[in-house]
Amino acid sequence: MNHRYQPEVRIFCSLFVVLVALRILYAILFPFDLSGDEAYYWDWGRSLSWGYFSKPPFIAWLMALAGWMGHNSDTGLRITAAMLGSGSVLMMYLLALRLFGSRAALWTVLLTIASPANVALNLILTIDAPLMFFWPLALLTFHLQIHDRDHRTIWGLLTMTALGLGLLTKQIMIAFHIMMLLYLVITPSRRALLRAWDIWVVWIGSLSFLIPTILWNANNGWITVTHTQHHFEGKPITLLGILSRAGEFVGSQIGLLSPVTAVLVIILMVCCLRKWKTLDDKIRYLLSFSVPGLVIVLLMLFRQKINANWPAVFYPGMIMLLGAALAHADSIPKELASRFSKWKTPALITGLVFMLIASLMPFALLFSGQTGGRFDPMVRLQGWSELANHVQRFREFHRSALDQPFVLVSGHRYNTSLLAFYLPDQPTVYRWPNESGKIESQYEIWGHPDSLEGRNAIIVVPEEDKRRSSAWKQSFDQISEGTAIEVPAGQLKTRQYTLYTAKGYRLVPVTPSHPLQ
Repeated sequence: MNHRYQPEVRIFCSLFVVLVALRILYAILFPFDLSGDEAYYWDWGRSLSWGYFSKPPFIAWLMALAGWMGHNSDTGLRITAAMLGSGSVLMMYLLALRLFGSRAALWTVLLTIASPANVALNLILTIDAPLMFFWPLALLTFHLQIHDRDHRTIWGLLTMTALGLGLLTKQIMIAFHIMMLLYLVITPSRRALLRAWDIWVVWIGSLSFLIPTILWNANNGWITVTHTQHHFEGKPITLLGILSRAGEFVGSQIGLLSPVTAVLVIILMVCCLRKWKTLDDKIRYLLSFSVPGLVIVLLMLFRQKINANWPAVFYPGMIMLLGAALAHADSIPKELASRFSKWKTPALITGLVFMLIASLMPFALLFSGQTGGRFDPMVRLQGWSELANHVQRFREFHRSALDQPFVLVSGHRYNTSLLAFYLPDQPTVYRWPNESGKIESQYEIWGHPDSLEGRNAIIVVPEEDKRRSSAWKQSFDQISEGTAIEVPAGQLKTRQYTLYTAKGYRLVPVTPSHPLQ
């Protein structure tokens, strides 16, 4: 079907242009600093490798590119996130258009835009931004691979690339490989594709993207594997604890998707599963890449806490399916479409309200003088550039006496990475290692180079980490009395730090143990 001249397509094209422009404008006007993870991954991007402490390497490569293109500015990183988020919307639109037509595709876009999660996804450049681009891209190209016989090779290559780069972004992308085989197994009309050579070339070829990262891990004590295992360690818990954990998780998903959309997704999923045998292959396709993952995440609640973003990749398929139901698409069973289509307006209005609240909250808090308050969800994005200003003034005051000192920071890795980003010259900032020798971050893997031996330093100590200061006396010939500073983290909160000057660094080797032991 030629969709080019349908009114919904013209509406989408106009909406998409406006959406991209607004997201870029929002990235420019956003009043707060980077998140700790953004600065941490940006620091990775200054030392490119095939692997890192906690994640595969693609986020570091992306940060290096975004930093180069955006002159290592926070606005440049945010615009990159906005571009990836917009690309994700476009991939979902194109697949929904192919499966269900222009009205369903437009409703897919409206539901996606009208969610608080989409606001964060288009603003914060962490691993979820590229992951949520590669997943719907793979959904689109894999569907084209198994349906477009004339261009099957090119779609297969694109699927392999999307899956491979997704694997290099976040480990959960492996779920796509499992679900693509599951779809072929449980769909009789597609089962013969299990014997098609190109399917297995895509499957194995995309996994081969991990070979350099696996070799890197093998040479570094399987550190990423060990760290990842920590996320899946269950602890004994009571029934009340499980119910509390489940309630917290469900609440987080309702908040991320918006209440009406979240409830409709759950109801639609249950209704479709009850009618599985009579469903169109298009619906089965989307369910196969959504339901198994969501069910596994729910089962995991019985043994551990689930981060709110873990099931994110399993929602695009359900959002496209919900868009088709709201648009009364032909492939949707009539009774389901009739039941859901009347919820179009409530779903859209509720989603837009929640999206606007999430978008405008930073500015509302700022103009009302409530930033950094007890109920400010963005307090962790505030105060870092101001801390860098304090440290820079301290550096300049002592620069001549200390002869180009390096910067050493204790405490959480975010203190190190955010200072590295916001200091004017963006120097290499070193983290003081944990005295136990545990590897807690990428900074312990990098360590302190021999070139620091004998040099002088500026030491930055957060108030909560002052206990470590005694260890520095063993590592420097001379260390000054501390200078206490108070840094505003918003209008209602401050953070306390102590700054030291130190001379004659004696490199103290720390023998690292495996992380989290």
